[in-house]
Formats: sequence, C-alpha cells, structure tokens
Amino acid sequence: MAKIFGIDLGTTFSCIAYVDEYGKPVVIPNRENSPVTPSVVFFETADNVSVGEIAKQALQSDPDLVCTTIKRQMGNQDYTFYANDKEYKPETVSALILGKLAKDAAEKLGEPVENVVITCPAYFGLDEREATRKAGEIAGLNVLSIINEPTAAAISYGLDVTTPQTVMVYDLGGGTFDVTIIKVSNGVIEVVATGGDHHLGGKDWDQAIRDYFVDQYCAENGTTRDDVTANFELMADLEVKCEQAKVQLSERESTKLKAEGFRVELSREQFESLTRNLLENTIQKTNETMAEAQRKGVDKYDKILLVGGSTRMPQVMKILQETYPQIPIEFCDPDAAVAKGAAIFGVNMAAYPEAREAAGEAAPVVDAATQQAAEEITKTWGIGSGQQGPMVIRNVISKSIALELVDDDGQDKLFNQIFKNTAIPHTHTLRAGTIVDNQTQVHLAIFENDYAAGAVPGDIVPRDDAKLLTDGDMGPLPSGLPKGTLIEIDLKIDDQGLLAIDARHPESGVTKHLEVLLQNVMSEEQLNEAKEQVKGISIL
Repeated sequence: MAKIFGIDLGTTFSCIAYVDEYGKPVVIPNRENSPVTPSVVFFETADNVSVGEIAKQALQSDPDLVCTTIKRQMGNQDYTFYANDKEYKPETVSALILGKLAKDAAEKLGEPVENVVITCPAYFGLDEREATRKAGEIAGLNVLSIINEPTAAAISYGLDVTTPQTVMVYDLGGGTFDVTIIKVSNGVIEVVATGGDHHLGGKDWDQAIRDYFVDQYCAENGTTRDDVTANFELMADLEVKCEQAKVQLSERESTKLKAEGFRVELSREQFESLTRNLLENTIQKTNETMAEAQRKGVDKYDKILLVGGSTRMPQVMKILQETYPQIPIEFCDPDAAVAKGAAIFGVNMAAYPEAREAAGEAAPVVDAATQQAAEEITKTWGIGSGQQGPMVIRNVISKSIALELVDDDGQDKLFNQIFKNTAIPHTHTLRAGTIVDNQTQVHLAIFENDYAAGAVPGDIVPRDDAKLLTDGDMGPLPSGLPKGTLIEIDLKIDDQGLLAIDARHPESGVTKHLEVLLQNVMSEEQLNEAKEQVKGISIL
C-alpha cells in the first residue's frame, strides 16, 4: 500500500507515523526499536553520521562533533555547524534527522518513505517554515504540507468535528512552546489564535539544573563560573545528566547529579522553584493568546489538551489547574500525537484533493496509487473525526505584516497592515499615495513582526523589532504625476502562510509583483549543494 507519513521533527526527539489499512495511526519504531529518535547528529567522519541515541551518547566523548537542538536554528542562516572541516546549515542537519527516520521506517515496513507531512510550531514564521520544507526536500522526501504541531495533535486526539467545541492545545516540547486555540465543527478545524516561544522548552529546564550544579560546584571548589563552563566536556556531560535528572524528578521527590567527582542532590521542590519563571512564561503566553481569542469572541473552553514530552513534569499540570480551574485538562499522547495527526491529515489531503482546492488550499501532489490507497482508508474509517469526509483546516498567520510608509511628518515608518492571528488565506488591499510631485518610482518594503493589533501606538512597529521579508521598486511611473497619486497594494497570504505582493498604478497600468524573499533560508544553489552533500553521507 502506498503510504503517506507524518513526521514530528522535534527539538529533542523526532517521530514518524503512518495510517494503516484499517485507518489506525501507527508510530514506526526506529532501528533501536524506540518510538522516538533523539534529534541529535554525531558527525563521526565527513562521510558517516549517527543520528539518535548513539549520537546523544557521543556528547560525552566527542561533544565538538555532536549537533543538538538544531530546530531552534531553523530559518537562521547565520548559524553553521562545523565538524570535520565541513560546514552544515540547519536545513542540512535537519535533513539528516529526517533521513534517519525515513531510512529506519523503510526498513521496518519494507517499502520506501516518500510522501510526508512535516510538522512545525504554530508560531514559526515564513523563514522557519520554508527551512523545514527544504530540509525535507534535501532528505529526498516529497513534502505534501507543513502543518502546525498543535493542529496535528488535535487531529490525532480524535476531536469529533461534528460536535462544535473549543479546545486549547498547550504544547511544551523539548525546545519550543506553543499554545493554540482551536474551534471545530462540521468537518472544519479552525485555528482562532496561536502564540508561543521557539526558545522555551524542556531544554531550558535542563539548563536551570545545569546552572544550579555549576553554582554549587563553584561554591564548593572556589572556582569561577567561567572556568567551569569553559570545560567543554563537562558541560556536554551535564547536558545528558541534567536531562536525566529532570525526567527522574517527574517520578521521584529527589535525585542526585554527579560529575567530575562532585555530587549534588536536588529535590523536586527545589527544581520547581528554580524553574518557576519558565513555567510562568508559558502561562503569560497562554494568557496573551486567550486574550487574542477573546477579541474574536472566544470566552469558553471545553478542554485543554497537553502535548509534548515536557508536559509530563508535575508542575505543568499543577499550574494549569491553579490558573484555569474551570477547564478540564487531558493528556494527548505527548510523544506520538503530533506525528500521528500529521499522518492522518496527509491521508485526508490525498483522499479529498477537490476539497483542498475548494477551500483555497493547494492539492497534494501524489501518484494515483497513493491517492487510491488514501481513498480506501477513508471509506472504512472516518479519519480523525468519526465521520467520512474531508477535513479542512483554517489557519492563522503567526506574525504580523508591516509595510514601510511615510507619515505626515515625512518620516519613514513601519505600519502594520495584517495582524498575527488573522485567518488565512487572506488578501489586504492598501490605497496609498505618492509622496512628491513627478515621482517616477515607488519603493515597496514589507516586514514581519510579533506585534498584535493595538500593541503599539498607531500600529507603528519599531524597526529594530521587525524583519525585512522583501523589497523592490515599482516603475517607471508616467512623468508629471502629482503628489498623492493613487497606488494600490495587495498583500496576499496563501493557506501555507506564504506572502506575495502586487502593487499597481491604476491609471497607467504599471505594476510590480514581489514574492517574499526568504532571506534566511537556502538559495536554490545552496539547496542543490546540500542535496549532494547529504547524498554523500551514510546515516547510521
């Protein structure tokens, strides 16, 4: 049976799943027979890498050759990992992780892994999403869609979309935090609002334990923090042991941490005190997202779904129960829910391509055998919703879009035009005027930022808080135009969150089309180089 696979490309662990012929989402264990694979790459040589548990163990022996938490660098082209005199960009490292998942799954099932849906945090911007897509392409996969992790988790949970309800997905993973508010009814999964922080996750809880150990070590041995943290091998050893201590404290009241012959005892109470600020940050993000949803008319929740391995920490359930006592809280298969939901959605996409197009989404590109297999599954089982029929996701953009305009005082400023948590696909038209007589060109500059509607006076965004997405000049305009000549600008965001800009001078017909220049992901030339680089690497 031609299959579609869902992949949770996580910060600390990754997972792959598919939907079997009975409509059941199934996680495929790796070669080591574990359902999850550590998102760690050990560059043993220039031609051989290990991914997963073996790579994680190499942190203690060869820390300079081990790359971890690469997901936090997706969309950051300033980041490069160096090993064995070679350079590896975030997309390439992620492609090696995807390659391990695909290789092991193919061995288990006896057939190749080709068609995939890959997940990413809901608040990922354009650069991060495109970087994720390119990682899949480098790995030789046909990426049908990039779907938000909380949405995938909700699909996996099996929400009955025939019953109107509103759920909050609280997703605390190893390196990222997402909170997403979803309404479901009549086969439609509508994302109302989303927020989060891609530098907040279980790794930060590990860091708190590591900081505590270092402080105790310094006090006992009369050394400085700089001296201790400069010990690369010790810090790598602590990275593994602090994660283990965190896991142990989810089950025990205390644990011991030993390194360099020094032992520290840490109680759960101490651990929760050390990390209280991190937990409160998730509540702050949750409250901000609930406020966004309230502005859209959502003030009642049927449940909170807990997703992500870090939600196993007892302090998470405790603070959520204290903060939102009126909302039922349920676990949602923390490790596997996201991959399973992505697989379910992939099958639904392939089975109902016409529904995708009718909803303004791109239909997946799959062969006839894959589409037929997906259709057969949906005939025997209502994927994810308890009913036969297409599943439609209505998403929102996670970042606001600003345009550079000149204000009444003649100053260039960034004015937000489309605000984060706006439903997509979406088109916004702005009517502006030229700023001087005889103007022959109009400069277009579009920026991305995190400011919600009304968050800053006049919705004018500080330039230092915005990222340039694309810019270009429209012209030449006809000569002799007066100041204030009408220019129309359409900002169009598709169902995947990708942005295009069309500007025009209606009288003359002069136009300018801009695609977003994803400046922080690989160019086509770099992409091809990365494909060749990965082809020459043996993944263990």
